[in-house]
Amino acid sequence: MEYSLLKESCSVYRTLCDSVSEQPVDIDISLPDYCPDIERILKCRLCPAVSSTAVVGERLDVDGASVVSVWYLDSRKQSIRLCEHTVPFSCSFELKEAAADAVPSVRIKTDYINCRAVSPRKLDIHGAFTVSAAVYSSGSEQYCTGIDAPDVRQRCRSIVISTLQGCTRQQFSLTEVLDIGKGKPAPEAILRSELSFTRGECRAIEDKLMLRGEAQLRVLYVTDIETGARDAMSFSVPVNQVIDVQGIDESTINDISVEIMSCDVGLRSEYDENSTLLTLDARLCALVFAYRDIELDVLDDAYSVEHELELTKSSIQLQRFVGCEDITVSVRDEMKTGENNITRVVDLWCDNVSSISSCSGGVLNIRGKMNLCLFALDSDGVPFCVDKAADFSATVECPDDGMNYNAKTEINVPSPSFRITGDNSIEIKADVHISASIYGSGAMRCVTSAIADERQRERDNAAALTIYYADEGESLWEIARRYCTSVDAIREENALSCDTAEGGMLLIPM
Repeated sequence: MEYSLLKESCSVYRTLCDSVSEQPVDIDISLPDYCPDIERILKCRLCPAVSSTAVVGERLDVDGASVVSVWYLDSRKQSIRLCEHTVPFSCSFELKEAAADAVPSVRIKTDYINCRAVSPRKLDIHGAFTVSAAVYSSGSEQYCTGIDAPDVRQRCRSIVISTLQGCTRQQFSLTEVLDIGKGKPAPEAILRSELSFTRGECRAIEDKLMLRGEAQLRVLYVTDIETGARDAMSFSVPVNQVIDVQGIDESTINDISVEIMSCDVGLRSEYDENSTLLTLDARLCALVFAYRDIELDVLDDAYSVEHELELTKSSIQLQRFVGCEDITVSVRDEMKTGENNITRVVDLWCDNVSSISSCSGGVLNIRGKMNLCLFALDSDGVPFCVDKAADFSATVECPDDGMNYNAKTEINVPSPSFRITGDNSIEIKADVHISASIYGSGAMRCVTSAIADERQRERDNAAALTIYYADEGESLWEIARRYCTSVDAIREENALSCDTAEGGMLLIPM
């Protein structure tokens, strides 16, 4: 005879794809006619970005472009010059199955970039980057919470899981005209631009998220093409955007991430040579998951006091989103410039920031690396470039409930500060802003079917009580199973408050 199980269904997110694709970059670049000859390469950077994603049936298509930026010293040894080349790319990922509500998440990491000048006007470039793609959709998981039978004694384990209420991926534009300000020379060319986003306090209402934050733009630009004179400027642009998320409300716990998909900074001086205006045209993408925690009592063991019971158990997956933690850690480091005596810093920034996380004893450890990049002038006024890798770390408390916790991180490093400490050394301080979305995953075995044998269990009904000598720490559940009684009855008869024996004589109600 098969017993009827009591079950509860919960909405969870399913991962339809979690894969990576390495994309090579192998190109030859010839300098445009307006660029002066190359004396020495200072730095090369590969910056890939996604322009579009599309889920078609059981496939995710990703399109984008890689911008190769080469900063070099011109043949007159007077100034930093920039040459850029854009290389389109596309890749596809297979999904486990098609889903109408599939939501993709794509991240890109530069692996390496090498640049060599084969002539004063030609560059040979080799590099690679990795596209990491994940596709999520909503699904349903059933949990057994009990057996509908009066003769069955049941043991449940209380768990907390996060149920998915809604998820979405929405792109939006950020377009601004920015003024460098009066008293500053007009820009004639952009040498380097960097856009980052810091999420502010967001508010959820029914089916909508009010996304707030701030975009920070730093621009290094040329004020005189002939001499190569430079200047830098930073801007802050407030961001307020309404994101449609079906199922989100004031009570949900929300995981919000914002990715900068593209950024183009241009000059308004194309129309007025004395203009101090810049144009910012960026495209951002918000990825939002809305969860609600529920507590379930999941059946993990049972026995019958009347029949022999055959149980089938299966492993179920547990998912939990704890929340987001915003952390700021300060990194101090010293950069040596080698044989170059430093007289002035032209620009200082961080790139290629990455991190990993691991959990132990209720503490989540986040460890990361970043690359410090320096443009400076030597004692002869000639520009040079130095790179240095730096480490950072942070810790976050997480529940010590047996789940394996990890963090999805968004890291923003605003312009570092510096102090020249010697002829060839500089002290750097960088504030690393970490936004960590903390997820837990685990598994437990629970009952999925219960079949009773028609034969009756043998019970000693000659006495109302049986004396049993228990070992210290012995499970009352196993004792109750052996004597066809219940844990509650043993506890009540012996005035116990826990589920294990203290050792010694126990009275077992029959």
